[in-house]
Amino acid sequence: MARSKRIEYLANLTKGFDRVLDIGTDHGFVLAHAFEHNLIKSAIASDLREKPLNQAKTNLKGYPVEYIIANGFKGIQRDFDLAIIAGMGAYLITEIMNDAPQGNQTYLLQANDKIEILREYLINHEFKIVDEYVVLDKFFYVILKVVRGKMNLLDEDIYLGPILKNKSEALPYYAKKAKQIEKILPHADEKRQEILKKMLKIYKNS
Repeated sequence: MARSKRIEYLANLTKGFDRVLDIGTDHGFVLAHAFEHNLIKSAIASDLREKPLNQAKTNLKGYPVEYIIANGFKGIQRDFDLAIIAGMGAYLITEIMNDAPQGNQTYLLQANDKIEILREYLINHEFKIVDEYVVLDKFFYVILKVVRGKMNLLDEDIYLGPILKNKSEALPYYAKKAKQIEKILPHADEKRQEILKKMLKIYKNS
């Protein structure tokens, strides 16, 4: 079964939760790792399409998993205490979170890009970041642990992360982001350059 550091990291973060909802489960690898290591008791695997859901069924055979074809939280009527939304763009994750239930559930959000967009969304929709993680798996991936609640973030927190900025393992990630910005800065239009210069200063001062 395919494995990656990102998949294993996400799976390990399910420890302590009983029923996990994996939105966009694809092959079900995160849930499979969690079950194999006795981290969770049961799960709901959902996806928009039948084909990946069938692949998840094969990989999760024998485990207590319910399979649902659904668009995000729409169509999810079952209770859960943790939801995983990972491996997607930030804008898609925000769209999915618009339908998140009201309650004390926890969410693990891992956007493949524009993590600052996700943080801004959380501020404006009464979600609170309770922890942040970064994992290197060919690329850097940032994972947000989120619950319902209010928070205020400074500009630097939007980019660096209010919790991640205090973790030494984030420094190589910030350095990588700074290099990426330096590479695209000369080719950006004037308006975009202003934003990029602001971002570059934040990452370099981290």
